[in-house]
Amino acid sequence: MRIGIIDFGTNTLRLDIFETEDREYRSIYDFAIYSKIVENTVGTSLSQEGIEHVIQAIEEHQQACRHYRCDRVECFSTASLRFIDNAESVLEQVEFRTGIKIRMISGDEEANYDYLALRSISDSESGIGCDLGGGSIQVFTYDKNGPVKSASYPLGSSRTAKRFVKGEIPTAEEIADIKKCVGDSLSETGFVPCCGTLFAMGGTAKAIQKLCKTAMGKSGKLFLSDINIALSLLSERPDEALELIADVAPKRKRTLVPGMAILAGVMEKMGCDGMEVHAVGVREGFMESILNDDSKPEPNLLDLILGSI
Repeated sequence: MRIGIIDFGTNTLRLDIFETEDREYRSIYDFAIYSKIVENTVGTSLSQEGIEHVIQAIEEHQQACRHYRCDRVECFSTASLRFIDNAESVLEQVEFRTGIKIRMISGDEEANYDYLALRSISDSESGIGCDLGGGSIQVFTYDKNGPVKSASYPLGSSRTAKRFVKGEIPTAEEIADIKKCVGDSLSETGFVPCCGTLFAMGGTAKAIQKLCKTAMGKSGKLFLSDINIALSLLSERPDEALELIADVAPKRKRTLVPGMAILAGVMEKMGCDGMEVHAVGVREGFMESILNDDSKPEPNLLDLILGSI
């Protein structure tokens, strides 16, 4: 069975096509189109030009799903529509033009999918995880029984860059402001330090890992001290920083350093000494939830009768 999952995020509209057999699955196709949500947001609404871009991107993904003969296509939105006033209009126009019904997931749902994805590849029975996107960041703690606490904040890399950074690379003062905002947000929602390692997910985290490996020769776990050194050097040498980012992640020139500051802010507030980057996220968690639902046996007639008594 082949399942296409379209993740409508603030930075990208990404399609993953998974091939499944029993409870196992593997990605056979992965392609992203930039969603341009931040650029096309006027006030607190997505412009018609922005909606047209989203529709065109979804239509392109539909063609790929038809080419790969997908048996099922799902689409969900994260923070891309969570903070948009005309989200209902976007949903209606997309469904009318493409036939695709977008499922808007809450921040708690997104964090739960992230947890499912993380547990599918990690042996750790407890810890703290986060998924940094363009529009929001999900932070959650978990133990062997599942998520303990989770929250979503409108502090994604694109949204934060637009809010805090005047130039292309944030200054030391702007980095400090981003960290403070992250720490204050976590405190307001009741997060307390739990130490250990931050398990980070999302495209920005992967780009940061690549940058640290290229510039500093760091691989594996990225320590907070190294992240802070990198932030200091990048802010002090913005021209060199832009050249480096252009080589490593050219489409994240304005968002990579703010994203690094966000993750550093989470680590500092939560008492983490560093972070491990995992190449899974909400799409894999969504896939896990589909498999979990599909694996549940249909109740027989007797169960239905007894359940109604």
